[in-house]
Amino acid sequence: MIFKDRREAGTKLLLRLLAVPQLKKNWKHIIVVSLIRGGIVVGDVIAKGLEVKHLPLVVSKIPAPYNPELALGALCFAVNYLEKSVVDSLRLERVQIENQIEIAREKFNSYLKRFHLRETLYSKGLKNKIVVLTDDGIATGSTIRAAILYLRSKKTKSIILAVPVAPTDFSASGVDKEVFLHKNFSFGAVSQFYEHFPQIEDDDVKKVLRSK
Repeated sequence: MIFKDRREAGTKLLLRLLAVPQLKKNWKHIIVVSLIRGGIVVGDVIAKGLEVKHLPLVVSKIPAPYNPELALGALCFAVNYLEKSVVDSLRLERVQIENQIEIAREKFNSYLKRFHLRETLYSKGLKNKIVVLTDDGIATGSTIRAAILYLRSKKTKSIILAVPVAPTDFSASGVDKEVFLHKNFSFGAVSQFYEHFPQIEDDDVKKVLRSK
């Protein structure tokens, strides 16, 4: 399955979500949480279609030493998630892991400042909510897993993970329902499933934040 762009992927996800009984019965308790950057476009389409609040969330990948494209895990506020298999395979010392977490923390804090986001936005708005968590795709899954851990820490009622594309073997604990449009065994990058996959610029993020 190939999507024209993130908005088309969001529209197709919306149609699937409209058929979920749990959502149809609880409109007033739904909130869409999307991952900045790529997920914010998908989340915008879903939230407007469901006519519910949209709350973009910053999650930062923890890069591996000497290979920043490889994720050791991800963090979101006080939540640090590490991919044990990756950490073990690299045989990293604790100080190396801590250094990489600090790099991710600096990026995380810079995003909060850049987009004027505070944790109080999430602490006050997530309790007892049915959260539709979305992104434009899942590669390793580190950022999604960190987001799930963070959302659970805020005592959400339930989490529905709704993502256009993911690897065949991906699964996430801590969610109540998964909605995927496509799973693929030969997964290289999220971009391979989109005809048009531009980088999401700061202005694009700020535009969505202003309209939520």
